[in-house]
Amino acid sequence: MNKLLRFTRILKNGTIFYRFEGFENVKSRWELPCEYLSGSHFAAWNGNLLYSDGNIPKPLSPGNIISASEYQKLLKIVQIGKKRLREIQRKMEI
Repeated sequence: MNKLLRFTRILKNGTIFYRFEGFENVKSRWELPCEYLSGSHFAAWNGNLLYSDGNIPKPLSPGNIISASEYQKLLKIVQIGKKRLREIQRKMEI
């Protein structure tokens, strides 16, 4: 299975965090699922990740560290985006 986002798991003062390293297997930013109007979405811009659960967009640059709970939220947003992208691609094939 291809990885989309690359993170390193780190232990800091007994708490698990994740360091964002960048993208893998992405030829251009347009390959990242993105919903511009509302709801959960993520996109890439110049090596930075922008993501939102429908509230405030959050930037994530390589080297930034996020909590385990934020990491789980991000993975859920990514899965939603991948599902939307598959749906869009199916409609375009019709």
